[in-house]
Amino acid sequence: DLAGSAFHLELPLSGNRPGQVVRAVLSDDEGEVCRAEARADLDLAPRLHLPVPAGRRREWGPDDPHLYDLRLELVDERGEVLDTVESYAGLRAVGLRGKAVTLNGRPVFQRLVLDQGWYPDGLMTAPTDEALVRDIELAMEAGFNGARLHQKVFEERFLYHADRLGYLVWGEFGDWGCETGGSSGDNQQPDASYVGQWLEAVERDYSHPSIVGWCPLNETYQKLHDRITVLDDVTRAMFLATKAFDATRPVIDASGYAHRVAETDVYDSHSYEQDPEAFRRQMAGLAEGEPFVNSYENGAAYSQPYRGQPYFVSEFGGIWWDPEAAAAQSGEDRTLSWGYGERVRNEDEFHERFTGLTGVLLQDPAMFGYCYTQLTDVFQEQNGVYRFDRGTKLDVERIRAAQTRPAAIEERDGR
Repeated sequence: DLAGSAFHLELPLSGNRPGQVVRAVLSDDEGEVCRAEARADLDLAPRLHLPVPAGRRREWGPDDPHLYDLRLELVDERGEVLDTVESYAGLRAVGLRGKAVTLNGRPVFQRLVLDQGWYPDGLMTAPTDEALVRDIELAMEAGFNGARLHQKVFEERFLYHADRLGYLVWGEFGDWGCETGGSSGDNQQPDASYVGQWLEAVERDYSHPSIVGWCPLNETYQKLHDRITVLDDVTRAMFLATKAFDATRPVIDASGYAHRVAETDVYDSHSYEQDPEAFRRQMAGLAEGEPFVNSYENGAAYSQPYRGQPYFVSEFGGIWWDPEAAAAQSGEDRTLSWGYGERVRNEDEFHERFTGLTGVLLQDPAMFGYCYTQLTDVFQEQNGVYRFDRGTKLDVERIRAAQTRPAAIEERDGR
């Protein structure tokens, strides 16, 4: 509760015993900040209020990811501590102001990178704790301040490191290939299990300050119909369930393509246009309230109309570059190497295209952020800033420099 300069806790219990109480102690580097107690023998969710005095108040954010220490205790009727949990908490708030997404009341342009969380020596599981930390550090070295944690519920340990490093993330669900009525028999079909499994992830990760938004679904392909479909029901159920569980963060119903919920908190699109000038023309309509919206091949609509929400391009770029793979294959053969559009001929051409594409979005005062595809190569999809083994293949300083916002954008973010 940033406005009230306090933490509010609900401590779920599996049962109630006479005389028991729960206690919370909040501390920082100077020692104890405050403590609170509540009876634990009445209901299954005792509530505690921990006010933070003005002199001990520090907001969590990318520039100062301050975390308070938090100790929770269960105490019996004799005053003896039966159980203790050590944890932490960050004081911060996420809000919406016009077309801006704010952090602690100030617009923060989100320079996100798509992170699929794959490893050559662990596949979807990081081989070490250091590997999780390194991915965040690599992204920040390249000038990104956060990530879409894409098509995977990441290890919670990753979120701990994001919390302590001040790295902004969007929590997402793994639903690759979700569609109804499609011809691909091996694709997932949206059903009630989506809602249940997604809420398990939201429940687990709810208290992490690094999470600034939720994205239940990704690229759900289906044309709008004059009847309610299973995808409509599942999308709306996931959106409403997320909002009911967590009213403090924005929720996007689905990233790219099928926005089935008209009142989605934020709106987005995916575009892999590789020509910066064509990309600029494609995105120009946002200023007039008519942004680029993904549509079916014949122009049929996937999505409910845009209603003026904060808007960002949550997938773009994907520039195809791997010099060794390019030398090993001819033409546009994508057996060994794959990316979007025509492959750049050299590293200088990569940086020219990267700077042009990111510049279109950085200089758009109506855009609240972007998400570049992607952090690392993944198997033959070799459009990462880094190699699959996290080795360097590009001048990272040039990538970082391209994401330095001009003064006009800094002025916009101060409004």
